[in-house]
Amino acid sequence: MVYEVKINRQGQTTIPKPLREKYAIDEGDKIIYVDLGDHIAILPVPKHPIKVLEGLKIEAKEPTYEMKREAFKTAQRLIGQLPTAEACGLVWES
Repeated sequence: MVYEVKINRQGQTTIPKPLREKYAIDEGDKIIYVDLGDHIAILPVPKHPIKVLEGLKIEAKEPTYEMKREAFKTAQRLIGQLPTAEACGLVWES
């Protein structure tokens, strides 16, 4: 489905209601704008990012230290509201 919307003077737009409903985007939720070079992708920020990360399929029998570290760093960067690793009791050695 394609939706055409206008940008107002403040550079704001409204996400069409069918898309808000389909992707469960509510007032106060965050979205991410991704510059893909020749177009923009708009992605809803998961409401429960840890559950999303837990659902990733990993080929290793157990996630490696590096996998866990990168997953946590990615979640922190995307969400910006997660507590620090140290606050969760995790300490990364350099």
